[in-house]
Amino acid sequence: MFRSWRLGSLLGFPVEVNATFLMLLAVMFIWFGGLIGVMLVLLAFASVLLHELGHAVVARALGVRVSGIELSFFGGAAKMVELPKSANHEIAIAAAGPIVSLALAGAGFGLGAMTGAGVLTLVGWINVVIAIFNLIPALPMDGGRILRALLTRKLDYVRATDVSVTVARVFAVLFVVAAVAWGSFQLLLLAPLLWVMGTQERMLARAMAHRYAYDGTGYTERRHGEVEVLGRDPFGFGGGGGDGGGWQGRPLRPWWADVPPPATHASAGAPPRRVVIRQRNGRLILEVLE
Repeated sequence: MFRSWRLGSLLGFPVEVNATFLMLLAVMFIWFGGLIGVMLVLLAFASVLLHELGHAVVARALGVRVSGIELSFFGGAAKMVELPKSANHEIAIAAAGPIVSLALAGAGFGLGAMTGAGVLTLVGWINVVIAIFNLIPALPMDGGRILRALLTRKLDYVRATDVSVTVARVFAVLFVVAAVAWGSFQLLLLAPLLWVMGTQERMLARAMAHRYAYDGTGYTERRHGEVEVLGRDPFGFGGGGGDGGGWQGRPLRPWWADVPPPATHASAGAPPRRVVIRQRNGRLILEVLE
């Protein structure tokens, strides 16, 4: 919807800035009184860039392709073109960003105390806020992704997403209440963002479930006659949301790619075959005749 410009690359990851980021610069310029506001935004987004770089580096180390990092009005996004291969990998990637932010906060506070440079202390506080905000257990924040990954050990992917989105909506309502009580414009902006992006996460999870059967175990089993694809790992094959909406999906390998085409059976004179796709818990996902 909005144009992005490439600024360069960092550790091999292309870095882009979205046009909405320039809008944020203008807002902060007016809100905080000129260059101070711009400096604050630049410090914040340098911190966000390093936060997202943490996600990207760990993702690449775990075999997940990352197309780049983008800065926009709502923060940053490590644009992953596929999902992690296990729940543990998802947790590691999601936790990497806040860990980087906390490390930057510690460095900022420490160096600020040693040198007396107020700007370094400011960097410390900025990164504390970034870490705390991203650890909120609400999709699509890092904390929400960690929560969903943990839930997939007991629930199917759709149900785990639903629970995580419900938590996100509770936080959205709390943000509205806090915004009214404290007069916080920022929290008032975050509330609808969490709500809308949570809805997108639910839709994505259902779209995946209609084409794939999976749970958190990472195993796949297929039987002919009545074909059942069981235990697809939700993190192993597809694309989804992201940190602040930064996950970019790509077509997943369809379940029917592993099934011989109907023409093979027709040429052999075999009758149509019933194909049933179920999750490991027995829940019916799809039933067709081929």
